[in-house]
Amino acid sequence: MKLVFFDARVWRYLMSAISKVIDEGVFTVSRDEGLRFRAMDPSHVILLDMRFPPDSFEVFDVDGERSIGVNFEDLAKVLRRARKEDRLELEADETTFTITLSGRGTRKFSLPILDISGENIPEPQLEYKAHVKVMSDIYRDTIKDVELVGDVLRLRATPDEFRVLSSSEFGDAEIIFSMESGSLLELEAEDTQEASYTLEYFSDLSGASRVADTVTIKFSSDMPVQVDHELPQGAYFGFLVAPRVE
Repeated sequence: MKLVFFDARVWRYLMSAISKVIDEGVFTVSRDEGLRFRAMDPSHVILLDMRFPPDSFEVFDVDGERSIGVNFEDLAKVLRRARKEDRLELEADETTFTITLSGRGTRKFSLPILDISGENIPEPQLEYKAHVKVMSDIYRDTIKDVELVGDVLRLRATPDEFRVLSSSEFGDAEIIFSMESGSLLELEAEDTQEASYTLEYFSDLSGASRVADTVTIKFSSDMPVQVDHELPQGAYFGFLVAPRVE
């Protein structure tokens, strides 16, 4: 198996984010679906989903289907060495996963393939009553803002505006978005939708937004929230978080 992706930093930020939530996991690689990773965290509060279709790679050479067990902390450490304009090459034999960074020189790292099985997780069947789309930098700044005061993220959407709130004994934070202000790219909501989530998950995964153009947030009152990242070359990263039960 050999895969080549044009920008190693995309993988650098994705693996760094995933490693904060999950220790180990399995990449599934096939000619039809490309490379995919889906898994839940140990507490089963969050579901991660990452997809790189075959045509997102400059080189996609795979025989049949491969499953590659990886330690995300080790992989993230390697990919932290990715520099601007580095290309990423991924290769695998029966026992070894090789990561090559090609730019100013070539650096090659080999990690053992773990003997672990991927989870068979069905696609969630959820209907969302609020859809919000923002630029990725605005999303990232919003998470940083609410981190200042609390550990609970509260989302509230109406047909006219979207609000992100947090509060604690240290104070309150409220960020207001509207189409008129230009802070929203899209907003759709049925009546008023409101739900609360553990902020830590959003903080841990916010680094993935550094390589996304836009972020879409979909939720309904007291239901899970789905956060979708549009990545370069048609790739995708998203996560689903269960609501807090007060």
